[in-house]
Amino acid sequence: MTTKSPAASPCNLCGSTVRVRLKDKKLAHLKRCPACGLVSVRNFPAVEALQQLYSEDYFKSPNSELSGYDDYERDRYCILKTADRRLDVIERHHLRRGRLLDVGCALGFFVEAAQRRGWEAEGIDISAHAVQYASEKLHVNARAGVLDQMDFEPDSLDVISMWDVVEHFTDPLSQLELCHTLLRKDGLIALSTPDVQSAVAKVTGARWMGYKLAEEHLYYFSRDTLCALLDKAGFDVLETQQIGKDVALEFFARRMRMYAPPLATVASTVIDKLGLGRASVYVNPRDIVFVVARKRD
Repeated sequence: MTTKSPAASPCNLCGSTVRVRLKDKKLAHLKRCPACGLVSVRNFPAVEALQQLYSEDYFKSPNSELSGYDDYERDRYCILKTADRRLDVIERHHLRRGRLLDVGCALGFFVEAAQRRGWEAEGIDISAHAVQYASEKLHVNARAGVLDQMDFEPDSLDVISMWDVVEHFTDPLSQLELCHTLLRKDGLIALSTPDVQSAVAKVTGARWMGYKLAEEHLYYFSRDTLCALLDKAGFDVLETQQIGKDVALEFFARRMRMYAPPLATVASTVIDKLGLGRASVYVNPRDIVFVVARKRD
């Protein structure tokens, strides 16, 4: 049975001060707004905790099911392939290669892919380690910090991208409103986030890959709540889709253990014997929502 309780702060989307707890006891750290459906953590972590989270270990995590990535650098080839797929979508709506900012750029692979295609691309990330790698190893334009601490001029950007980033913000609405200010007339925002209303999320419950430590994912969006938040921030949604990504077969087999351990064991054995661990495959469980929206005057 769900119970209602007063919220410490208004809902980021609709302003309601009422929340309900999720039924699954393993998700006791989450709450849902009954008015609009937005899911968030019950208690937001301190800024210091967030800064500690995104250390070098975040990008090569011993327990990526809970936090971070298996080996982000090793997955560069797959991430670049995924980046090209997403740039294909962006370029359908923005034909001119202008100035692109990737917020939460991690090690800079999306910035690298955009530069290759003729964009004047740059990135920012809260992780100093990630930005150092992007700058020194890839020689891309990247800066450490958060968006509201940067010195970008209003109406100076053509595209802002956020790949699996919006769920990490303590105040996603204010960040999207800032993006609106920084974008030029008819500028685009393109973003992705785990879809809490996807069939996979509903079937697998607390085992869903989208659920992370309370300090990492602070919000859980559906397509409807994300589009509503973008509308509130001053954007017109142009396209939504459930998007997949390119992954190494060894990664795919590891993730299968969360849902089908016996099948994952067989798959891992076959992949290892054939030496196909680093071969890539496009996977789309349809639990990531991808949205492109245009700045509304």
